[in-house]
Amino acid sequence: MNRYDIEAKDFALSAQGVHLLRNRFNYKTIAFDDIDRADFRRAVETKNVVLTLVAGAALIVFSILQIIGVIKSFNNPHVHVIYIESIGLPVLPLLLGGYCIYISVKKVPSLIIEGKDEKHKLSVKEIVNNQALAQLETYLKAKLGSRFSDANGHIA
Repeated sequence: MNRYDIEAKDFALSAQGVHLLRNRFNYKTIAFDDIDRADFRRAVETKNVVLTLVAGAALIVFSILQIIGVIKSFNNPHVHVIYIESIGLPVLPLLLGGYCIYISVKKVPSLIIEGKDEKHKLSVKEIVNNQALAQLETYLKAKLGSRFSDANGHIA
């Protein structure tokens, strides 16, 4: 088992570099020499923000149209039966759409690592909650030097 100096849910740091983790398994290692720039920022957690935002808006529009249909059914004198499913149908897409929109605009503390051809967004929310951000900051300053810019404590 590899021992890391600092470990979070999505990444770990050791003398070899930044280890990208998936289920605590190292699937890629980025050497410190390959990192052009690293800094702390608040960034969205999802990988495809536009798709999540569009899906959330589509679900909410669907729910609104269904609610309008149910209201019209109540006002229509020719409709004698309104099924409970037609009343309950808009609730789940409305909640799911609201959650999709919320998750697509919610920003979390992140470590942004830029390499030659790639950019990685790594969540440091767990490290901030454990009050280990200062330790991570000093570790990155020691390893990266001037290629690392800190957040001056404003990401929490």
